[in-house]
Amino acid sequence: MITHLYIRNFVLIEELSLDFEPGFSVFIGETGAGKSILIDAISLLYRERASTSYIAKGQTKAIIEGTFDLSRNPGAMAVLQEAGLDADARNVTFTRELLNSGRSTARIDHRIVSVSLMRDCLSREIDIHNQRDSQYLLNAAGHVDLLDRYLNLADLRQETASAYEAWQNLENEKQQVLNNVYNENDLEYFRYQLQEIRDADLKPGEDEELADREKQYKLVKNSYEQIQALLQLYASFSDSLYDLMHRAQSLKEEQKDFAALKQQISDSYYQLDDAMQTLDRTLSDFDFDEDTINSMEERLFTIQKLKRKYGRSIEEIQQFAADLEQRIQQYEHRQEYLKEIDEKIAAARSAYDEAAARLRQKRQKGAGRLEKEIAGLLKELALPNAVFVVHMEEDRPSRRGSDHVEFYISMNRGQDPQPLVRTASGGELSRLMLGLKVIFTGLQQSGTVIFDEIDSGVSGAVATAMGQMMRRLAKEAQVFSVTHLAPVAASAQHHYLVEKSQDETHTRTSVHLLNRQETIREIARIASGRATEASLKAAEELIRRNGGQ
Repeated sequence: MITHLYIRNFVLIEELSLDFEPGFSVFIGETGAGKSILIDAISLLYRERASTSYIAKGQTKAIIEGTFDLSRNPGAMAVLQEAGLDADARNVTFTRELLNSGRSTARIDHRIVSVSLMRDCLSREIDIHNQRDSQYLLNAAGHVDLLDRYLNLADLRQETASAYEAWQNLENEKQQVLNNVYNENDLEYFRYQLQEIRDADLKPGEDEELADREKQYKLVKNSYEQIQALLQLYASFSDSLYDLMHRAQSLKEEQKDFAALKQQISDSYYQLDDAMQTLDRTLSDFDFDEDTINSMEERLFTIQKLKRKYGRSIEEIQQFAADLEQRIQQYEHRQEYLKEIDEKIAAARSAYDEAAARLRQKRQKGAGRLEKEIAGLLKELALPNAVFVVHMEEDRPSRRGSDHVEFYISMNRGQDPQPLVRTASGGELSRLMLGLKVIFTGLQQSGTVIFDEIDSGVSGAVATAMGQMMRRLAKEAQVFSVTHLAPVAASAQHHYLVEKSQDETHTRTSVHLLNRQETIREIARIASGRATEASLKAAEELIRRNGGQ
């Protein structure tokens, strides 16, 4: 949901800062005040192409900044995490900056990102609908997903998808065998390559170990003569040093400081002796036998040669060898292999068909429940003759099963149901979309649903029904509505007044949150054109009856 919106130099808005709450909010105001400018600004955050026409006259840039709570939208957060953004789910800021040069900048939490990343994230969070839009509900390709979410078929969908992938992997493996037509010369070359790798008898990590030993040998070798000279020098006078230390121990300790000096001489002797022994062990650990060194260098040369030919690492070389072995086996036992893989394909296809059949059965059984629930909502929205049908027919196999699912609708009695996108329009479409969104918004995980004057062309009981439906939807998501109808506004929990002001040189749009008394006055004006004592009482009663605040 949107928690804060900041706009500057956008069309008629000089500067605007609004806080939003969960629930149902409406934007009201006189026609032409600029109510839809707010929707345009939010839309620009994630899906509208940037245009310099949005920048206020005389300004060099426009800024739209929205702060969102995405804690209930794991899909949107997953997009940010995959992009390497460590965002606080309850406080994510999206910024779009438009320059009069035609360029635009997108930021998430003040870090520059691509517009496509913002679109990918916020398109999962925001659902904007007006009479000109075709949203996800009109996209027939997504109807099967909506039905399956409604019926809680995620586990069976995953089982079907896994069975499909297993089947297709085998089909691809068979096709690869069929495409790989080798002659005897090819086969002989494969055998040569495989034998070369096998003869090397590579061990994982061997190259790194040898390279490290070679490095250590070189380091020690550079100091070899110096170390030998030190050891020889020490050997030549070690007896004298020991005699010196022994004689020092015979000093009388009664003499001032002699005890400390004796200990110091003893410690020095043993420390030097330990150091010399360590140097001696270092030389012993590294055998500088010429044959050993040559053998190590030859081994490294062999490994590097194989890397140049077959892979960048020992693991890749071994995988290449495994692939070679499979090719040889497939060639030498081609007919047996094809027979075996055909049997596997048949079993995998059977497993897929069984899963897809169970999925179809669940869909067919549950479709009626969805049709019944939507029919009830449409009656509430004064569409008593509307008939909603989940149309299913067999389709080519896919990860989603073998069904083509599409929503059909008939708005008038006696009319055959037709695909949703071809039959509904105008006010009927708006009411239909509202009813569908009450059901599907929670399944889509959209955090904010915005209706831009979808109540145009309706009045009376229908307007009240639409307002109540939006309020019901607000239990699933934050709902914004730009409206000019009092019954819709009276159903809302939060009311924002959009006003336009003018002076000799400028026209400005401002927005502010209304308190209780201001809300009553504005709804009275919407309903009757003016705020009289009678219209104020009527507005207060309308708010009470519709459950608004």
